[in-house]
Amino acid sequence: MPSRPNVLFILLDNVGYGDPGCYGGGELRMAPTPRIDALAGQGLRLTNFNVEAECTPTRAAILTGRMPIRTGCHHAAHGGHYGLAPWEYTMPQMFKDAGYATACFGKWHLGPGNRHPTMLGFDAWYGIQDSSDPVYDAMTVGHDGVSREPKIWEGVGGAPGTPVADYDQHTRPLIDEWVTARAVEWMRVQAAADTPFFCYVPFTRVHHPALPHPDFAGRSGNGAYADTMLEVDHRTGQLLDVLDELEVGDDTIVVWASDNGPPSHGTLGPQGDPGPFRGCLGTAYEGQLRVPCIVRWPGQVQAGRVSNEMVSCMDFYATWANLLAATLPDDRAYDSLDLTDFLAGSGPSPRSSLLCFIGQRLAAVKYQQFKMHFVEYGTEPGRRYKWDLAFPQVYNIASDPKEEWDILATNLWMSKKVEEVVTAYVLSVFEHPNIAAGGDAPDPAVGAGIIGAR
Repeated sequence: MPSRPNVLFILLDNVGYGDPGCYGGGELRMAPTPRIDALAGQGLRLTNFNVEAECTPTRAAILTGRMPIRTGCHHAAHGGHYGLAPWEYTMPQMFKDAGYATACFGKWHLGPGNRHPTMLGFDAWYGIQDSSDPVYDAMTVGHDGVSREPKIWEGVGGAPGTPVADYDQHTRPLIDEWVTARAVEWMRVQAAADTPFFCYVPFTRVHHPALPHPDFAGRSGNGAYADTMLEVDHRTGQLLDVLDELEVGDDTIVVWASDNGPPSHGTLGPQGDPGPFRGCLGTAYEGQLRVPCIVRWPGQVQAGRVSNEMVSCMDFYATWANLLAATLPDDRAYDSLDLTDFLAGSGPSPRSSLLCFIGQRLAAVKYQQFKMHFVEYGTEPGRRYKWDLAFPQVYNIASDPKEEWDILATNLWMSKKVEEVVTAYVLSVFEHPNIAAGGDAPDPAVGAGIIGAR
């Protein structure tokens, strides 16, 4: 196994399972994705890749290998004191300790100030601190012009970033072009210096407001959202092309994934597609949890392979730790599982279960091909509501991917399996306490979150 391959981790924002062509979307939605589809043909396409309920939780899970309930990043925050505690040992810190150059280009959404990327292991950062939502403010009737003033940030390792431009309706269409250009140039510099690199590119697309880049506006013939999917495919191709240009493609692991399922806001108009699943961002249904993920690793991952085995976004952390022979801090609980053998095709996925938190509430538990829900969610466009279930619901998500047929009465054995998984988590919190939202370190007073149906 190569000991020091580069890693290019491309993360999309709100791209649904059914958006790329290789997952059933693409041309069907008048937004073909030939570069993404080709990438899938060159590597492993995961069809049971699971993320967290919102932007911030997924990003925290990827970069720490820990459930967001543990890190205090269990909600998508919008300003204020929030994000990853400096106490965390992040993925970029792991790579940096192994002699890699590290950079983040794009959307952070894991905290301000001493929680910026450049304070948590990245040598360089260019992008936005929070979400794209505030761009709406200046476009809204009655906005006072001072409520929220989002910026584009830039920084270098060891210091918080500094704002370099406004992030508004004028720069929103252009930000991913600028992100890509900086990522491309940074990778060129590392390759010229023969330095292994970890390049994390969390694009701002396709999060609302769509506001297409001028080069793509109107090109799909199917509206702004489809136009932005065309740009996503193009920017992906630009990042892949530079690897070939630098002749490092065979020495680079590429991960392409989304951070969560599509939103369901009626006022936004058509957005992402959850594919064959039910649910949307902010729920525990498969339409939120399952998103596209492709892994290309020449010589290690078989080209054209497709797997429906369960994988979590957290699992890349332990995989890179194994690859780098990293020594991880032993004063915390990890939820990441090593995918090395699975990616190589020499073993199954090590994951058989997954706890699905919505905020601090345990909403569901996946176990093999089954899922037990404790909370019901409304998923109609433009409506967001939930209620605790009097009795849990169980679904066989292999035969019932839309989670429509509750089979609890004939599958009571699931209660025992779920109890085992949940108990193991609760006991781990006694040994390694969770961090409060915005907290700086583990706090025994925080607790394990709200467990089970009431």
